Amino acid sequence: MYFHPLQEEIGNLTEEALSGRVRELTRKLGTARRWMRNPDMISQIEHALSVYRIEQRNRRIKQWQDNWKKNRGEPEMGELINIE
Repeated sequence: MYFHPLQEEIGNLTEEALSGRVRELTRKLGTARRWMRNPDMISQIEHALSVYRIEQRNRRIKQWQDNWKKNRGEPEMGELINIE
């Protein structure tokens, strides 16, 4: 995964903060594409945005899996049993 030294620890962000960062970076990326012709800066914003979006996707998948297991009535085993 992409790492940037100025980027905070994404795993510690709340859902609201994560969504806020995605909105902010999306706005900044649009502005940069419209007004600035600096491909390096645009690339850096795109990379940072992709990291936040991947984290959002991973959280949604985890939440979906947890809900699916709960709806099926599976007991919570944590990480003790992994059949994958």
